[in-house]
Amino acid sequence: MRTRTTLALVVAAALVALTACGSTVSPAAQRAAAARSAGSGLGASGSDQNLDASGSGDAGAGTDAIGSTGAGATNSGTSRTATSLRTGTGQATSGGGAQTGPIQIGIVRTGVSNAAAFGASLGNSVSESDVDDALVAAFNDQGGIAGRKIVPVYADTDTGSTSWDADFEAACAKFTQDNKVVAVLGYVFNHDDAFEGCLAKRNVPHLSTTFNVPDAEVMKQYPLLIPLSTPRIERRSLAKVDGAIATGVLTKASKIGVLYDSCPGTERAWTKVTEPYMKSKGLNVVKTAEIACARGSGDAGAAAGQAGNIVLQFRSAGVDAMMFNAVSEGPPVLIFASAAEAQSWHPKYVVSSLANAAVLAGQIPPAQAANLHGYGWMPAQDVNPPQWPGTNATQQRCINMLKAKGVLLKAATDYLYAFNLCDAMFVYELALKATRGNTTGPGVVAAIEALGSSYTAALLLDGKATFSRTQHDAPVVARYFAWDGGCSCYTYRPTVVPIPS
Repeated sequence: MRTRTTLALVVAAALVALTACGSTVSPAAQRAAAARSAGSGLGASGSDQNLDASGSGDAGAGTDAIGSTGAGATNSGTSRTATSLRTGTGQATSGGGAQTGPIQIGIVRTGVSNAAAFGASLGNSVSESDVDDALVAAFNDQGGIAGRKIVPVYADTDTGSTSWDADFEAACAKFTQDNKVVAVLGYVFNHDDAFEGCLAKRNVPHLSTTFNVPDAEVMKQYPLLIPLSTPRIERRSLAKVDGAIATGVLTKASKIGVLYDSCPGTERAWTKVTEPYMKSKGLNVVKTAEIACARGSGDAGAAAGQAGNIVLQFRSAGVDAMMFNAVSEGPPVLIFASAAEAQSWHPKYVVSSLANAAVLAGQIPPAQAANLHGYGWMPAQDVNPPQWPGTNATQQRCINMLKAKGVLLKAATDYLYAFNLCDAMFVYELALKATRGNTTGPGVVAAIEALGSSYTAALLLDGKATFSRTQHDAPVVARYFAWDGGCSCYTYRPTVVPIPS
């Protein structure tokens, strides 16, 4: 039997940023990361990738003034619009000569002014600004991105804001009205429809490392949005189901409770994709609950006391396994696990990288932590630094560029700051090389689609990423992680799970 209970988001906005976005680091993880970073990298050398070691782009002659950059814009003062087009083979081609001159790049910064009120700590040894400024400077030292010097335009958002929508509205105005950015690169803590719509209207591509990625129907509205770090909600939900079945965490005898939110695309992904899929596998969902989609700090925390009631309903229905079909998993797990422990209820939890299990290990009751089973694609979210895979060439390039500017990465959060922006900048660099410096949005996206599986990602498991005309969200594989009593932490296990297309 399916029932629904609506619950206002049961976690403070600080936790949305710190846990859902993978910024918080437990004290144990901080110590481990500091010890591990005594060297210049994360570990043993991993796979190679297709970027040159220097990071320099194609050299261009001259230094253009920064001009308008929307669809049909001319970037070098030429009389002809140089627009990248898709060919019949799906490859990106450039019309006209190489484009040169400086370009404005938009970067969103995330404040967590309300973190201290909740006793939360980022655990970082460098700031987001340190990383952003250093990477921009390092690229410019090497000639810019594909020979085009970067002029950064920073916009600020804050999880402590009463209206996240207002923050993102101001950010887009700064990017597109006060300035004329050619692209927005890197992390944003929330998917904001108005923000993405504003960028799309002006043909500004957004290479995003957000962890909040909606469903395919929402993504169709934003053809210039490229989620580099997280699969769409229906893809990651199916990966969790497949992984849980493969590892025996979920069986036909399981009584499953599902928590989902009202954020864009979530309920549709549940009712049209995930729920029917679970039924087709013979799984028994006996209870569901819906949480509201937070739009500001005021939406969080007020109804935290209702978590106990939800737990009571799930427990009364005989639920023995919980799955989170939501844009955020860490905060709900944190709150519900504590409420469950208070009622001596110990269900299994089926989660993904969005749970940030590396942090939860030190913040939820041990008996609850031992029941969490994850299927993740971001090592920095899933396991503590000592369990991370070896450093790949993309990661090492990122680390070296920062080191050259005096920024040394130590804590897990430092690496997340770095890899979030490096992946976006490196992919954009490859796109501009393909378009010969042309920044027109559709051409840039076509060039990224043409990369296929050739790019080795800094953020993703084994560096595996795939782009195509029908799939902009890059992750393609997840790995099972579970509790290890020996270290009181989560560790990866052998089972690897493809993330459905």
